[in-house]
Amino acid sequence: MMTGLLNILKTPGMTSHDVVGHLRRFTKIKRIGHAGTLDPQAAGVLPVCIGSSTKMIPFMDHSVKTYRVEMKLGIKTDTQDTTGKILEQNDAIPSMDLVKEALESMVGVYWQTPPMYSAIKHKGKKLYELARTGKEIERQPRKKTIYEVRWISGKNDTVFFDVDCSEGTYVRTLCNDVGNLLGCGAAMSFLLRTESCRLNIENAVVLSELENAGQWTEYLMPIDRVLKHYPKTVVNNKHSKKILNGVHVTDFEFVNVESSLTWGTDDPSERNITRVYLEELFIGMGKIAFDSNELSMLKLLPQSHIEQSD
Repeated sequence: MMTGLLNILKTPGMTSHDVVGHLRRFTKIKRIGHAGTLDPQAAGVLPVCIGSSTKMIPFMDHSVKTYRVEMKLGIKTDTQDTTGKILEQNDAIPSMDLVKEALESMVGVYWQTPPMYSAIKHKGKKLYELARTGKEIERQPRKKTIYEVRWISGKNDTVFFDVDCSEGTYVRTLCNDVGNLLGCGAAMSFLLRTESCRLNIENAVVLSELENAGQWTEYLMPIDRVLKHYPKTVVNNKHSKKILNGVHVTDFEFVNVESSLTWGTDDPSERNITRVYLEELFIGMGKIAFDSNELSMLKLLPQSHIEQSD
């Protein structure tokens, strides 16, 4: 059973689903899934899980995505990028100082209205399917966060910048909103995702490079490499049968527990989640609870067991 993680550099023109289909044909492995969709015309980091590592997609760190963006000023399109139909044009391009100021003003909590050309569903149909028929559906703004904007350069009507943003942020909508703020309009002309799920573009591999490698599995990483935002709990090997069968083990049966038991987030369902190891072997994700005597008890989460590669 082959299992692990690939850091794929998706090229423009392919959907994220295309990448998965290509890998299934190439590797002859059916169980493959990606962690985080990229628009067809966008490029960049696409984390792809192989085999039972697909169980770990919900546990991967989806909180922050990093993009390099090319934005064209003086244009407004129906898709909010330069592939769409031009709705408005404006030759009155503001100074780059004003553009930079507008971009920086977007940092923080950001209520973003999803674009019509998106895969969000309305009554069972994707918005982009409705948009292609000329329909406009009212969309509710969604709370997003722009963590940081880093200016690269700007000249004439073209601007380059990097942005760190929360999961599900539409960068082309960000460009559109900046254009509205400036009064000249703007559209995204290129998008490159440089970091996702703690994977960086510097270590990404394109599909052709993977296919031409002597052993493509050389690019396969252990899935727990991108799960280190969770603490680690090590269970003694002699209790392997117990933990693998979904039975609680107590802290007397742990070899080591990393950090404290106050892990997690404000979401109660995420608290006290831990990576679970049998000695040095990662076996999945578990949750620690306490009994009435304050005894720590660990149980492997259902459907999280990672089968090992042959």
